[in-house]
Amino acid sequence: MKLLVVEDDPTLQAALLRLLGQWGYGTEAAASGWEALAWLDREVFDLVLLDLGLPDTDGHAVCRQLRQRAHHQPLVLMLTARDSRGDKLQGFAGGADDYVVKPFDPDLLRARLAALLRRADRPLQNQLSWGPLLLQPGQTTLQVSGQPLELTRKEALLLELLLRAQGSSCSKAQLLHGSGDGRREVGEDSLRAHIRSLRCKLTAAGCAPGLIETVYGLGYRLALTPAA
Repeated sequence: MKLLVVEDDPTLQAALLRLLGQWGYGTEAAASGWEALAWLDREVFDLVLLDLGLPDTDGHAVCRQLRQRAHHQPLVLMLTARDSRGDKLQGFAGGADDYVVKPFDPDLLRARLAALLRRADRPLQNQLSWGPLLLQPGQTTLQVSGQPLELTRKEALLLELLLRAQGSSCSKAQLLHGSGDGRREVGEDSLRAHIRSLRCKLTAAGCAPGLIETVYGLGYRLALTPAA
């Protein structure tokens, strides 16, 4: 799952990206309303964490513009120091799905995010499976034929994307964007290294060596006939 963090305070933005990464989410970040809308034009996000006090516009305006668009509609969680009843009502009226006041309890934020993603009115699988593989989205512990296998956060994000594709090809661009952490650029050499490491772990756990296939000129996919 991929989240967009819209926060202009660099210290808080970095802290949020670090927390979300630890919780298993892919992330990107924006420091202004314009930058957030630009991200939403070119990427599909599951959820947007939206600050209200942005340097170029108000977060309420960003949410309203987002809700006026005809294409993909991510969830919106407003994360702000404004705690008045009027601000909360305005946020929900403008299309927000939840409202968390700063300073926040990280455990409570994590629970609110999980609850939002669970109850979203769209196809959202609690578990992803393929042959012997079973993965809970957002987790780094993979079940292989019922046995736990620990993955790195990057490996888990890549495998989640491949599992969601259910045997269809994932382009390198899709995998790079979907596993991004919002803090540094990840190139194709790094992607190949993570895929190689993931393949080695899966093979060592008893999976067929060809479970993750290379689609030459495009990217990767899970083998069309999953090995048991």
